Amino acid sequence: MSTSNDDYQLARRRVIAKTVYKSVVALWAVLGLTQVTIWYLTTPGGYFWPAWPIAASVIAAIAWGIPTYARRPVISESHIQAELSRMRADN
Repeated sequence: MSTSNDDYQLARRRVIAKTVYKSVVALWAVLGLTQVTIWYLTTPGGYFWPAWPIAASVIAAIAWGIPTYARRPVISESHIQAELSRMRADN
């Protein structure tokens, strides 16, 4: 059973995770724009190489964003208890 303090800590961790996620995605967007600018200034009309790092950033953002914004936590209390049981059995 979770207490009020446990709920507060969970909410705090979620807010921190979402804030960090948004900051990193914003950084990736700036880096993508920088790469497009470099491409445009050096080889306009040439092979659009920034597509590859931008695509990788989008895939990473989606893979990171799904568990960050999911309603159900990825790590549940039952997972933690099962791992504790395994650790105790190993000792």
